[in-house]
Amino acid sequence: MKQLLWMPLVLGLAIAQTPTPAPVQSPAQRSEQRLVQKATQEVAKAQAAKSYLQGLRLSNTPAWLSQGDALLTQAQSDLQAQRYFAAKERADAAKKVYEAALVLNGQTLGKPKKEAARPDKSAEQAYRAQQKVGRLEAELAYYRNNNPSVRNLLSAAKGLQTSQPEVARKLAEAGLDIIKANRGF
Repeated sequence: MKQLLWMPLVLGLAIAQTPTPAPVQSPAQRSEQRLVQKATQEVAKAQAAKSYLQGLRLSNTPAWLSQGDALLTQAQSDLQAQRYFAAKERADAAKKVYEAALVLNGQTLGKPKKEAARPDKSAEQAYRAQQKVGRLEAELAYYRNNNPSVRNLLSAAKGLQTSQPEVARKLAEAGLDIIKANRGF
C-alpha cells in the first residue's frame, strides 16, 4: 500500500520536470528567417568590400564605381524596410561592382585563389564574359527594363569584354542581380 501512495507523487514530479517544448516554427517562418540572415550577411560583405576598396589607393578609378555605392545605399534602405530579397540582391550587386574595380586594378578581395596556370584561361574568361553580357542583354530586352544603372553596367561590360573579360563578367552579373532585385525573384 505504501508503494501505491508514492507512485502518483513520483509521476507528478516526473511530469513537472519535463521541459516545455520549444515553439515550432512554420516553414515560412524559417524561410523568412534565412532570407533575413542572408540579406544581412550580403550587406555586411558589401560594406566590407567597400571599406577594403577605400583603404587601397587605386590607380584606376572607373566611373561605374559610384554605382556600387548607390547600390549599397539602396540595399541598406531595403533591409530597413524589410525588403530582404531586394536587399540581398542589391548588396550582392554592389559587392560585384567593388570586386570588378579591384580586378581592374590587379587586386583581389580576400585571399588570392590558387589556380593552376592554364593556357586556355583567358579564352575561358572571355567566353564566360560573353555569356553573361549576352544574358544581361536578353533579360533587359525580355523584361523591358529601362534601369539606367543596369544600362550603364552593360555598356561598361561591353567596353571591357575583350580587354578585361573578368571585369566585364562581374559587371554583367551585377546588372543581373539588379534586375532580380527589381523583379522580386
